[in-house]
Amino acid sequence: MKTIAVSAALCASLVACSSSPLPPASQATPVLQSSAGIYTGPLSTQQKLTLLTKLDGSAYLFYRSPSTARAAVDDVVVVRNARQSKDGKFESSQATRYRLVQPRKATPVQVDIDFSRAPAVSGFVAVPGDSADNVAFSANPAQILGEPPTLASVAGLFSGTASSLQGASGAQVTVTGSGLLAGMTANGCEFRGSLTPSSGLTAYDVSVTYGGAPCIDANATVSGSAVLDESQLLVALPRPDRSDVFVFSGAR
Repeated sequence: MKTIAVSAALCASLVACSSSPLPPASQATPVLQSSAGIYTGPLSTQQKLTLLTKLDGSAYLFYRSPSTARAAVDDVVVVRNARQSKDGKFESSQATRYRLVQPRKATPVQVDIDFSRAPAVSGFVAVPGDSADNVAFSANPAQILGEPPTLASVAGLFSGTASSLQGASGAQVTVTGSGLLAGMTANGCEFRGSLTPSSGLTAYDVSVTYGGAPCIDANATVSGSAVLDESQLLVALPRPDRSDVFVFSGAR
């Protein structure tokens, strides 16, 4: 009964969804065309990595447990204003790792990715002053199933987990064929907005406005990115001040 009620609320809230444009891209150095994309592979922590690198110099790294196909996201790293040299080296000191399991915290990190041996890539996420918490990875271009990033390929009702530094709960997200998005967590946070295919990538740009409490940033509008990884929708919406992030991981 609870699932039916949540689904009904999502469908009703879609009527009021906004399709306002995303804010302008950052002032980052553009990423080389050949390096932008989605990559998957193992982390040195034995977790699974899904890496999204975008043409505007931003990147998203989702860490998930390999124990189940539909695991919630344990950590997400959000990279802004990355630089990339012609030899394929990508680096940014303006990155934040959000640990979504205990101890929950946001930590500034350095992200380096080597695309010089593409299609295989390697890299690391370094925590300044704490080498024991550094993470290395290797990855290859993801074998994305299904269609390119059209709205039709992502439309549907996704059920999974919503996480932030405040905690985690069950959640559902509905995406329509016209790009409207609405979601609700089990603890009562509602949000709505838009999802559009990213230019030149098998990924999506997302913008949502939260409802009131108990949302982590009541009534605020935030933007981020989403990717379909083996039919699982991964969404990351960081706060502009980088103090927290809203992450959804779910499947149809």
